[in-house]
Amino acid sequence: MKVKEYYFIDVDTTTMKIVKWGISNTATLTGNTPIKNIQRIFLTKGQYNKLLGKI
Repeated sequence: MKVKEYYFIDVDTTTMKIVKWGISNTATLTGNTPIKNIQRIFLTKGQYNKLLGKI
């Protein structure tokens, strides 16, 4: 059975900077993270690949 992959970027909401990006096997509906100022934004695989091509 194939494991579901979720593509994401983590944004620091105080500085509006990307602090992390990657692939996870779990997702939350809200995008909340354990760190108060970090918000997780989920992307499609195509959006994620385009991001990687630009950075």
